[in-house]
Amino acid sequence: MFRSVRISGYRGLSRYELRDLGRVNLLVGKNNSGKTSALEALYILGSDGDPAALWRIGNRRGERFVDENRLRPRGEVDVSHLFTGHELTPGQAFYVEGTNSLTTQGVEVSIEDAPGLEQEDEADLLAEEEALPRRRMTLKVKTTNKKRQQEIGLSYQGGLDQRLAEAFNSRPGRPNQDASANVHFVTTESFPGNELLRHWDRIQLTPDEELVLQALRFVDGSIEQIRSYGTGSVYGPRGGFIVKRHGEASPFPLGSLGDGAWRMLTLAIVLTQCAGGMLFIDEIDTGLHYTVMSDMWRLIYESAKKFDVQVFASTHSYDCVHSLSSICGIGDGAKEAITIQRIETRKSVSVPFSELEIQIAAEQHIEIR
Repeated sequence: MFRSVRISGYRGLSRYELRDLGRVNLLVGKNNSGKTSALEALYILGSDGDPAALWRIGNRRGERFVDENRLRPRGEVDVSHLFTGHELTPGQAFYVEGTNSLTTQGVEVSIEDAPGLEQEDEADLLAEEEALPRRRMTLKVKTTNKKRQQEIGLSYQGGLDQRLAEAFNSRPGRPNQDASANVHFVTTESFPGNELLRHWDRIQLTPDEELVLQALRFVDGSIEQIRSYGTGSVYGPRGGFIVKRHGEASPFPLGSLGDGAWRMLTLAIVLTQCAGGMLFIDEIDTGLHYTVMSDMWRLIYESAKKFDVQVFASTHSYDCVHSLSSICGIGDGAKEAITIQRIETRKSVSVPFSELEIQIAAEQHIEIR
């Protein structure tokens, strides 16, 4: 579990540090202050520089090249936006380093010049009509955790292809990237049904299924059972799950319950998949009424302890900040198990708030966002 993190050269965070981190950390700050960028940098650190994580970050922000012939996004993301200055030049680099009482873990991502580098054996990964052109630059990832260095080719435009990123570490002769298996990033849109179903298959009919039911009951206390059916992709972005209410004979699609239920379903399922790892949640209160938030925080904190997960979330909501105070002081004596980190524009260090300070701010209605 990281106690401090240093970020250098990532997006608008040319040099930044988060200190006095705990098990559950809520990032607050004004629009465009760097909250999401900080979450992304932490995600890259937690996933040990997984190229697939880099692709997902760019795709989520819409930083994809457009196929002019088909007038639709291509499978490449523009990696220049990952760096301060948004420039695609050799030597551009960003670095993220986390420390705890025992170790230091770091990831460095850079653009390297590779003139004349020809396309490798990508025929098995890309359709012939979508094959990448000859590449001139590479994305180099160095990690201190496993002391390794890896490179993946970029297109002429500086594009990182999705299939290359996802398949890179499973190819013969390259290390398996298992570091990101227990590290997940939940966006404001939550997870689509097909992705949630993959995780659900690992926990249904186990004791962890009760955790999911508990989370759903915060939104609708009459829910008795949840089951999966089909595939999420077939039934839309929020398909693949049905629930049954007390007193009702027929089950119905969980998506009928709205945004809050899907948000709680996502958080509960993903928490069970982060054992020993990290969870990142952008705008954690999305779709949730303020009356649910105290229960949500308690669920997250108790699950984070149970599964040994370090959680980072962001919010703009006063209700979300205020409700966090309801779980401050319930820990097992661990030093600063819960913190708020205020991200401020033009400052190079976050402003941390301890559990006691969070409680005082809530009681006296002090604005700390």
